[in-house]
Amino acid sequence: MRLLPPCLLATLALTCSLSSWALEAPDRLQVPTLAFDDQSVMLVWHKPAAQADVVDYHVYANGVLLGSVNANHDQVSPAKPYFDRFYAQDGARFHHRVGLHSYTALGLKPDTQYRFTVRAVGADGKESADSPVLVQRTTSVAPLFDVKRYGAKGDGTALDTQAIQRAIDACTPGCKVLLPKGTYKSGALYLKSNMTLEIAEGATLLGSERAEDYPLAGYRQYPYSTTIRPASLINALPRDPSQHQAFENIRIVGKGTIDGNGWKQRSDGVDERGLPVSFYVASDNTRYAQDGILAKAQVEQAVTRGMNVKDAYGQMRSSLITLRDVKNVFYGGFTAVNPAYHGIMNLETENVVLANTTQKTYDANNGDGIEFANSKGSMVFNNVFDTGDDCVNFAAGTGADAGHQPPQQDSWIFNNYFRHGHGMVVIGSHTGAWIEHILAEDNVADGTDAGLRMKSTTFMGGGGRDVTFRDSALRNIVKQAFIVTLDYNDPNAILDYQRSATSGQFRDVHVSDVSVENTRGNAFEVKGDSAAGVYHQGLSFDRVRFSGPAGVSIDGLKDSRFDRIEFTGQGPGNPWRLTNTQGLQFNHVHPAPL
Repeated sequence: MRLLPPCLLATLALTCSLSSWALEAPDRLQVPTLAFDDQSVMLVWHKPAAQADVVDYHVYANGVLLGSVNANHDQVSPAKPYFDRFYAQDGARFHHRVGLHSYTALGLKPDTQYRFTVRAVGADGKESADSPVLVQRTTSVAPLFDVKRYGAKGDGTALDTQAIQRAIDACTPGCKVLLPKGTYKSGALYLKSNMTLEIAEGATLLGSERAEDYPLAGYRQYPYSTTIRPASLINALPRDPSQHQAFENIRIVGKGTIDGNGWKQRSDGVDERGLPVSFYVASDNTRYAQDGILAKAQVEQAVTRGMNVKDAYGQMRSSLITLRDVKNVFYGGFTAVNPAYHGIMNLETENVVLANTTQKTYDANNGDGIEFANSKGSMVFNNVFDTGDDCVNFAAGTGADAGHQPPQQDSWIFNNYFRHGHGMVVIGSHTGAWIEHILAEDNVADGTDAGLRMKSTTFMGGGGRDVTFRDSALRNIVKQAFIVTLDYNDPNAILDYQRSATSGQFRDVHVSDVSVENTRGNAFEVKGDSAAGVYHQGLSFDRVRFSGPAGVSIDGLKDSRFDRIEFTGQGPGNPWRLTNTQGLQFNHVHPAPL
């Protein structure tokens, strides 16, 4: 039996101080999928309920202190320096402070078992009790297959596709294929199960600029799609897209760069930390010929084969990475730049982790960061997103046929920094089989178009549900902080599917403890289809505060709550514009709707 603190036993007096309680220990300590090797183990955990009382965590291995989480993030997380700068500019302490809840244990011994525990640390330096023990063994040293031993030149000029593929094909289960320092120009590469592809620090895997280096028989986005897309730069796919092939246990890691060579650079500059950054041309289906590199070559190839320009542009460009039907994937450490189309595509996958990567695809057209479609189980943490489209995107198929696919479900997104991008966390627009059970927390954004972006159409079907977005800080949002809409239109989309008889819908969405500074568009924007009786429902916003001009536009929403919402500095007039709503509740909202 757990005893209550003495102050509660003494008549539960209101004067009982919260300081009587000890810090709560971290909960559900775990090692993400494949997030360990012969020298390191990554740990994540769920933060205590009283997160505000925690200033750090201490991590122990076999009872010996390894270090603190804050110092570890300074070492391993590309997002942490951006967090520090963001809060250094918050002199008024307006913004919600995010909590860090992962640790990478480095310098471990191969094939050795470790017992890890984590303790929360308070402002007074005192520690909580230990978390439950997590036992993890490092791997043995992996057999190494250096691509240079298989004939790769790495000089940035010679085409190294065949040499790299020979190394992959020779790779035995549990092996590592290594790209050492150098620039390796390549066409499409095909991975297999139970392997690691490592792009070492100082190495670049550079996509070939020639369309013929990417097989046209690549993949269908969905099983019912009529268009077959070309292969990506890195693939885990059957060579024949009409066949099925399952994969497992694939790792893509390293401190090097994966460069899709899709578009010309617009300019070079520096980011808010003074670090060099390249910007790519923001093109479209009317300007690809002058702006594109691989994008140009692939569209022109498709047009030569008889495809119209719009469809060729919308479907025939290669992405950086496409994996289908893979169980257990780990992406870690690398920098992704300049895709001709999308960034990292995960189709019908299970248990995928993206950690400590940097996505620099701004403003490559359709240059998403990472996308999950009809997949189950994913973690996205400690990454920097500076993308030409959505940063973290979830999809679940299109139209009536999507109902035969599994939903997109069970994702955890935390401790990421979002710079450019159409949305931090994006649900849709392909919502056919439902997108559900998404938790996004402890993220920071400065300059994205939107925070939580939920989009579908009146003929897409499905929708999004059980989505939580909390404990985050947003600044300089270009369009909407939170948008839920059925008004989405993609000018590059091909409607190669049967329209659903039902509309998309978003429900059971929970937003709490979020600060938003300087939103140029709406704070909240909701668009249902009330004329057809389609309402979004079950949205709740709690403890959300806005600084600067920000309005509210809501149409087609019912049975939803707005609690403890605060607007400051929005100027004269009431920010709320409500039409076609039912059953909305407002509590402690300032200013309140008229």
